[in-house]
Parts: sequence; C-alpha cells; structure tokens
Amino acid sequence: MNLSAVGYAVAAAICFALGTALQHQAATKEHGYRSGIHLLLRLARNRRWAAGMALAAAGVVLHAAALRVGALAVVQPVLVTGLALALPVRALLDRARPSAAQAVAAAVLAAGVALFVVAANPSAGHPAPYGRDAAAVIAAGVLLAGLCSVMAGRALSGRVAGFTLGLAAGTLYGLTGGALKATVDAAARNPVAALTDWPLWTLAALGAWALILHQRAYTHAPLSVSLPVLSVANPLAGMVFGILVFGETPASAPLALLGMTLGMAVIVSSVAVLARLPAPADQKSASGTVAGLPPGHDG
Repeated sequence: MNLSAVGYAVAAAICFALGTALQHQAATKEHGYRSGIHLLLRLARNRRWAAGMALAAAGVVLHAAALRVGALAVVQPVLVTGLALALPVRALLDRARPSAAQAVAAAVLAAGVALFVVAANPSAGHPAPYGRDAAAVIAAGVLLAGLCSVMAGRALSGRVAGFTLGLAAGTLYGLTGGALKATVDAAARNPVAALTDWPLWTLAALGAWALILHQRAYTHAPLSVSLPVLSVANPLAGMVFGILVFGETPASAPLALLGMTLGMAVIVSSVAVLARLPAPADQKSASGTVAGLPPGHDG
C-alpha cells in the first residue's frame, strides 16, 4: 500500500468534510429555487458557501495527488473518513455539541475504513484506462444517478429525496474519481493532448452534475440523511471503476477477503447508525420542504 496516497487522501477527506459542513449550512437556508443551476447561482453569493467551495477545491487537488500515486480502491474508501468529521463540524457551526453516540459511530466508521483499506491492498493496475470499459461503467452509473434524480423529484418525503439524491451524487463522485485518475495520468503523459481527451471533459460533466445533485440533497434533508449514503456509494462506484477500467486487483487471500468483508460491514453499520442519530445540528436544519412546493420537488 502506498502511504503517500493514504496521506493525501486523508488530507482531502478533511478538506471535503469542512467544505461539506459549510456548504450544507448555507444550502439549508435556500428555498424556492427554480432549478439546480438557479440554486448554485444563489449559493455563489453566500460567503460561507464560497468558503466551502474553496475547501472542496483544495480537496480536489489533494484527491488528484492521491490518485496519481495510489489505487482508486484505496483512495476512494479513505475519503469516507470525511464523514467522521463533517457531522460534528456541522453541529459546531450551529453552536451545538456533537453527541457522544455520534462521536463513537464516527470513530468506528474510521476504523472500518482503515480495516477495509489495509485488507484490500489492491494492485496499482495500469495507468491508461480501457476506453470501452470506462464507457460502460460510466453509462451504468449515469443511468442510476438519473433514475435517483427522477425518484427524488417525485418523492413525497424530504428525507427520501435527500437519500436518493445522496445516492446519485455519491455514485457520480465515484465515477468522477475514476475520471480524475484518468485525467491525471493522461496529463502526466501528454499535458497538451489531455486537454482534448475524454477524461477531462467527462470529469467536468460528471463533477458538475454531482455538485448540483449534492446541493439539492442539502436543501431537502439534514446532512445525516444524504451524507452517509453518499459516502458509501462514492467508494463503491470508485472501486468498480478501478477494477473494471484500470485493472486494479484487490487482495484475494482468505484472510484479506475476511478483512474486507468485516471492514465493509462496519462501514455500512456505522453509516446507518450515523444516519439515524438525531444530531444537534439537524434539529436546526431544513425540514425537508421547499417553500411553496411539495416535499421532494424543486422544479
């Protein structure tokens, strides 16, 4: 395992967590927007949201550095540790003390991620992605994200809308990680050619869509609804991309498989617990409706 990749990924997770908490606090105050683009234009005028975006941008740079030296199957799961920080920070922004149960669940989540990453220890794969395989994986992920977005628009509950939008955004972020790795590798080989190659433009399109869905999820439900499912979908989509497109091969020894299974079980369980806990910040978050519109609908 490349420890540099893990270090970069942890730093990226911290930036993403801080940025997420700031963006969520800003987005929960936005109601009555006409579309995802309109929402972003309104949020862009909010200094706190802009600070969150700056932290997210720093996270992207660190994420790219991690993917340059490490495998997707290692880097994407490490980013989940951002959940261990985002929810407590969100509570502190509302001047509320994070609960002890929340802190324990977050620590268990971090331990589960560590166990999974150490057990998986995947091979680096090959630097150049298989274009046909990449197209198939991206198409499947885009279809899933599209279906989730439609379901969110028809949901009668703000929490259901937040959950489905979180799933869609997480899937797209996982695909974005794959496209980012392909872009970084292409730029290392030929920076000029990389400007017109498919990874960069795919990265831009998937990243923009993921960002819009992510912000929409914030306006529908508390952070503890959308962030856990997003944090699970992201590494799973990234791992599928790494295995099928870059040829990364996780460890296959019985002990390694047992460690990965246990690690994933701990991750899923702790995320489920975090999603159910009544975080202090959630009590002051949006109720899950958009002013003047039925829950789950944003036009």
